[in-house]
Amino acid sequence: MPLGDSITVGVNGGYRNDLYTGLRQDNCGVGYVGTGFDPNTRVADKRHEGHPGLTIADIASRADAWMASTSPNIILLMIGTNDTAWWTGENADQIGARHNALVDQIRAARPNAWIFVASIPPQTSRIIQPNNIDRAVLTQRLDTVIRRNMEGRTAAGQRVRFVDVNSVLKIEDLYDGIHPTEAAHAKVAQKFLESIRAALGPASTPASGKSSPGGSEGTMTASDGAAARVRKPEK
Repeated sequence: MPLGDSITVGVNGGYRNDLYTGLRQDNCGVGYVGTGFDPNTRVADKRHEGHPGLTIADIASRADAWMASTSPNIILLMIGTNDTAWWTGENADQIGARHNALVDQIRAARPNAWIFVASIPPQTSRIIQPNNIDRAVLTQRLDTVIRRNMEGRTAAGQRVRFVDVNSVLKIEDLYDGIHPTEAAHAKVAQKFLESIRAALGPASTPASGKSSPGGSEGTMTASDGAAARVRKPEK
């Protein structure tokens, strides 16, 4: 489940395109889930849970229903841009606390799922009210909090991984000072792909050769010894 705001929707499918292609090249059957459908997505799988304009609180108010209706076993979370870009009365620690609570909420709804949590992209400099703070600075501070919280979860043995999207994006990669261009989304996809590979490892086909619709089943073995079920597409 690609979960987030307009950056998850992306330009013509955004990061979801190259991530889909990369996972299939790893012999992993990809099945995006979500209540959204983007006909402009360049790859065949157009489902997602990206919602333009939503904040962390907005996602939290709807996440339980989305999880119940789609049952994702991998969640790709990137949220927080709309909490920092326009107006805020909170600092990075306060926003980060709500973000961390959202991860708790998702874990409670899908206790066996893997959650890959991305930092948010950089933003151009602009003073926002009422805190009179530069949103570019607030974004970097929030990403520091997100990293600390997610790495703490990983160290505690949770199926949560931090994906440092911010580190590979520059202001020049944003077409409006906030949203990545279609080309820049390839960098985002690569960071997700690297994190998924590191956590779940390569796909393998069980000796039983059990079949499933669309191809044979395989597993990606996680660093904690658990296995995530994937599909190997038919040749």
